Amino acid sequence: MSKKVLAIDDSPTLRKLLHYYLTRKGYEVSQANNGKVGLDHIESEQFDLIILDMEMPVMKGEEVMEKLKEKGDFDVPVLILSSDKEEESKARAISLGASFYLTKPFKPDEVIACIQDIFQDKGKS
Repeated sequence: MSKKVLAIDDSPTLRKLLHYYLTRKGYEVSQANNGKVGLDHIESEQFDLIILDMEMPVMKGEEVMEKLKEKGDFDVPVLILSSDKEEESKARAISLGASFYLTKPFKPDEVIACIQDIFQDKGKS
């Protein structure tokens, strides 16, 4: 059974790129164009990984992370893809429960390797 990934980003181009590269690696990919839509998907479907942008209209990634943290029992790994390179932002995302933080622009191979590492680590626990 393939792993289900939710890509939450306001950039249609980035979502298409993630969809293209991830489906080629065997992942099933759903997409959301902002944090609110992403949370709606999370409420109605089970995902193995969430890829989240931090800067979006309607609901920022940090707000999504806070809502997920409020659930208490939420244990789906979150990979942050953000153009914000500030160490404070990275630390904040990790403190809210993100598994990993990559900055844009990125190479598709970087994202794939990171996802594989996340699933490998999750399999150990």
